[in-house]
Amino acid sequence: MATGKLMDPDQWRKARFAGTPPAMSTIRKWCREGVLPAKKIGGAWFIDLDAERNMTGNELADEVLQGMGEH
Repeated sequence: MATGKLMDPDQWRKARFAGTPPAMSTIRKWCREGVLPAKKIGGAWFIDLDAERNMTGNELADEVLQGMGEH
């Protein structure tokens, strides 16, 4: 995964969700499972904002688009 601008998951969840954001354990799970484009650096997760911006919400389309960026 190419790395763009990175954001701390706690800041990301507060910026993306109005009201009550998901728990940090949920955000970390999304990072581990690849639901969010994230990179682990020194034991801490960071959200790749450029990759997130390019996500369509369609799992297959996102895989294809991600693969195109690697060439």
